Amino acid sequence: MKSRSVLRGLLVAVALLTAGTVCSAADKAAVTDYDVVVVGGGGSGACAALAAAQSGAKVLVVEKERILSGSSALTKGMMGINTSLQRQHNMKITPMEVFKQMESYTHLLFNARLARTAVEHSGETIEWLMANGVKLWLPVEPQQFAHDAVKPIIYHMWDGHQGMAALTQAIEKAGGTIMYRTEATKLTMNPDGSVGGVQVRSLDGAVTTINAKAVIIATGGFMGNDEMMKKAGIVGHPMGWLANDGVGMKMAWEAGAAKYKENVTEYHGQGIVTKGNNKESILMTKLEPFIHIPILWVDKTGQRYYNEDYVYDNALVSHALVSIGGQGFVVFDQATVDKFKKAKTGMTDSFANIRNIAGKQSGPIPQLDQYLEAGVKEGVVHKGRTLEELAANAGFQKEPFLKQIGDYNGYVKKGDDEQFGKAKEHLMYTVAKGPFYALEVMTYNLTTIGGIKVNEHLEAVDENANPVKGLYAVGNVAGGLYSDSYMTVEGLTMGFATISGRLAGLNSAAYVKARK
Repeated sequence: MKSRSVLRGLLVAVALLTAGTVCSAADKAAVTDYDVVVVGGGGSGACAALAAAQSGAKVLVVEKERILSGSSALTKGMMGINTSLQRQHNMKITPMEVFKQMESYTHLLFNARLARTAVEHSGETIEWLMANGVKLWLPVEPQQFAHDAVKPIIYHMWDGHQGMAALTQAIEKAGGTIMYRTEATKLTMNPDGSVGGVQVRSLDGAVTTINAKAVIIATGGFMGNDEMMKKAGIVGHPMGWLANDGVGMKMAWEAGAAKYKENVTEYHGQGIVTKGNNKESILMTKLEPFIHIPILWVDKTGQRYYNEDYVYDNALVSHALVSIGGQGFVVFDQATVDKFKKAKTGMTDSFANIRNIAGKQSGPIPQLDQYLEAGVKEGVVHKGRTLEELAANAGFQKEPFLKQIGDYNGYVKKGDDEQFGKAKEHLMYTVAKGPFYALEVMTYNLTTIGGIKVNEHLEAVDENANPVKGLYAVGNVAGGLYSDSYMTVEGLTMGFATISGRLAGLNSAAYVKARK
């Protein structure tokens, strides 16, 4: 799971203020020859640098921020299979079981060898992280209510800031060098087509060429590049690391690596977002219970578009929103509001497991009327004395909306959702007593998850699957693990970041040794 954007800003600010000594390109200009250069110092890059350094390679990390962090510092955990922590709790699971789940979800529209490599090495990567000072633990229960029946737990939690700090210290201890506040701009190539190094630019604009036998791209996608996001057709509210601008991917493409699934995004979760500036509403925490329970959800026409029970899986609820353009509405009436003001919602909150909600249900919300009126002023809530007025204010198509409300109220009264098959116990609230409300909800996108075609060794490859010698891609820029969307495997993105980074570090170090 990822932190919310407000928390993200606060944590990043604190991290920057507390960062240690900053080294620029000029500080390191005297040393321009390395075995392995890692471009990007998030979770995947840090793991790549550490593994390569521990294998005896002379390693440089090029990081444009003041600390090694990226979005990894804001994550809550990662996938691990057959780990010592699981064995302590008598939890048994095999890599093949998880691989089969991934295989089924993707309909084989993925790099099966890469996925098999990831699950096979996930457990040893967890052990390796802990051996290098990273603190990991198993949660008491899965982090999403939809996964409560999924056992054993594969999600290994961490404090992202502690984890990244531990990796930074381990890199330095292993002899690695970190070049902060420096941006890579271009790969240099040898006459034989292998990677020869990378050009970097410091804050003062000075350009330095770093010679290297291998380069690992770990730049985390292009969430911060509006042009690339628009071209890829990515919608929703960005919850990722906006410093990721796609430069690393472009460098690899220019060097001969093939593009692969660069438009795949980790849509994950949903929120209340203010119109115009695409920022999370100040009322998010006040009205959040409405977007985490399976009451009535409609699209821009005012019609249902999915079985609302899928609100209990963060990947699937967001995928459903993407299918209608990224934005939907939660519709309810004053009777529902009056109930929520005095009592719990009667439905499990989809975030109950991570928000520590007593009894798993949100409520009561005594000031709900005031919050809704504030939402109307902000533009995230639409209100109407009648259903017709609500349709006009929210922009719904009147007749389809009125028919949908009539049909839905019938499903509630009969206890049978004839349209999408929602569970009977969730058919609790009709939409019959005015005034009526429509709360806007938007999908979140956490990161892009693809772009550079790789093989199972994390080598960047060309259109014919031939490796670009000495070039590796890891984490969110490595294309092939996903089909068209994020999978419902808890901790997969961060797990793949650490696994792919570690393996690329090992593989690049072995490649360098073989060339000496």
